[in-house]
Amino acid sequence: MANNILKVTVKIEGTRPLLFHRFGPDALPLEKQERSGVAGNDPTEWRRTALVTADGQLYIEPTYVFATIREGAKYTKKGWGSIQTNVVATLQVVDDRILIDRYLPGFPGKRKCDLATVEAPPQDQDEPTYLDVRGVRNPSTKGRNVRYRVACSKGWTCTFTILFDKTIVSRQEVESVMIDAGRLAGIGNGRAIGFGRFEVVKFQVGD
Repeated sequence: MANNILKVTVKIEGTRPLLFHRFGPDALPLEKQERSGVAGNDPTEWRRTALVTADGQLYIEPTYVFATIREGAKYTKKGWGSIQTNVVATLQVVDDRILIDRYLPGFPGKRKCDLATVEAPPQDQDEPTYLDVRGVRNPSTKGRNVRYRVACSKGWTCTFTILFDKTIVSRQEVESVMIDAGRLAGIGNGRAIGFGRFEVVKFQVGD
């Protein structure tokens, strides 16, 4: 069975900005916190939803990669359906944390990155890392909120490793799925409005 498993290193490069908005435990704390901003407009929101290492480097979780590959797989047809079910059944993302080649402003440096105290990124979209501020529609209330998200301008890159069973999906199919995922699905937050799109710059099968 082990001989059926292919290990592939994939490098992607962003053709659109990558937005960060992880809905983790800090987004809804168990204890009451000092309130900042007003309902639907909290300028400190990004501090609770960004994914940043102690060195100030941005990263994404393996579930992000799995989700975008799963979405890309629905565009590769098989019979009356697609290969999405087969891809989901066999795909594994090896990395625990996938580093983006971008840092918060002022990092890396000698100090540890503390999201509670670091300076907010600039709102200049030409900067490598910036603060994206835009209105979003709340689907449950139909109201509009202002969302503050850390973002990487286009050109960002990251590398990750995936495993899959070549008897279930071929390497050609998985590579095609990766290309479709970057072109049609994207990764990260804001995918529904075209953010997080990317191109595959390396698809290397390992031993």
